[in-house]
Amino acid sequence: MANYFYVALDREGKKITGTVEGTDLKKIKKDLRQQGLYVVKIQESNSSLPFFSKKIKEDEVVVAIRELATFVNSGLPLDECLTGLIVQMKEGNLKKIFQKIQKDIREGKSFSQALSSYPHIFSEVMISMVRAGEETGTLDLILMRIANFLEKRQEFKSKITGIMTYPLFMVVVATGVLIFIFSFVIPKITKIFSEISLQLPIITQILINISEFLKNFWLYIILSLILLYFILKKYFSTEKGERFLDILRFHIPFLKDIFLKKEIINFSSTLSTLISGGVEIIEALKISSRVLSSSLLKNEIKNIIDFVSKGGTLSMAFKKSKYFPYLVIQLTGAGEKSGNLPEMFDKISEIYEEEVERKSSRFVSLLEPAMILFMGGIVAFIVLAVLLPIFQISQSIR
Repeated sequence: MANYFYVALDREGKKITGTVEGTDLKKIKKDLRQQGLYVVKIQESNSSLPFFSKKIKEDEVVVAIRELATFVNSGLPLDECLTGLIVQMKEGNLKKIFQKIQKDIREGKSFSQALSSYPHIFSEVMISMVRAGEETGTLDLILMRIANFLEKRQEFKSKITGIMTYPLFMVVVATGVLIFIFSFVIPKITKIFSEISLQLPIITQILINISEFLKNFWLYIILSLILLYFILKKYFSTEKGERFLDILRFHIPFLKDIFLKKEIINFSSTLSTLISGGVEIIEALKISSRVLSSSLLKNEIKNIIDFVSKGGTLSMAFKKSKYFPYLVIQLTGAGEKSGNLPEMFDKISEIYEEEVERKSSRFVSLLEPAMILFMGGIVAFIVLAVLLPIFQISQSIR
């Protein structure tokens, strides 16, 4: 299921922008028309973003929100706060966006409405919290919470990326080295054997065949892999593909636990931030479900929302789910009883962050020797395939 960015006009001719999820573009347009919206432009969010959103990094947004929160906390009007922020920002696309936001506010829009015009920069979580802050008069606190939330999420991403960078680099380098050896080095060595009328060992013949194949078809192999990547990417963006990907994720030993808990981390930290920001629980659950990548978990959250909407407790809803561990149920129940639900979800996020980091590090530590053994096996195969014919030649000379 893909995300689509749209520009539309309502019944009064007012321009509205937003994002919507779906698999069928015609159905999305029909649904928007039924809502009284005339679609002017619609495009897939992942493929062709607005020109100003392509080069903006998340850490730039974090710094800008943190600085704006400091200005708002000083008691200045929002327009003056934006002026102070824009003046000290370096020239770039994000500065232009904040200038447009300030212009929208001067024309009568609220801050949350102005932010919603740029859904690829400011997430639905941020916009919902800002809206709640405007309604409760706590915009300065809300902006601080948003900045803390973004910084914490970015730090966690950096840790996981750092853990996985080395093994991925090793895989790429090893693949490149093997392709080079099989395509350019082995043919020169095996050329000697082909000139001698000698029955080659099977292992040597296999090596020659692999080498010849890579030498003659390496370009087609690369093009096929690129084509396969785009085909799989397209397939996994469909509803059927998402379900298949979920089945793989939840059935790979060891990795399934890391994936599930990483999803719970994103969900719990987002939910904690929204509830503490004053967003109503049902709305907070709906928004938090959108940060999940698993379609199975998204459907599970829909069931939880239905259960809570009918008067059930959140802890009981989690208990009925087969995906949420006992720790989530236990801490959610404690949060409901003590009235500090946001703190409990924050705690869930912290506990699982440590666990995911630990398990990811352990996975990498197991992966490294496995890669060494794999490379050693290939080297042994090459050496054996080259040495066996040499032994045969030396014996025939004797």
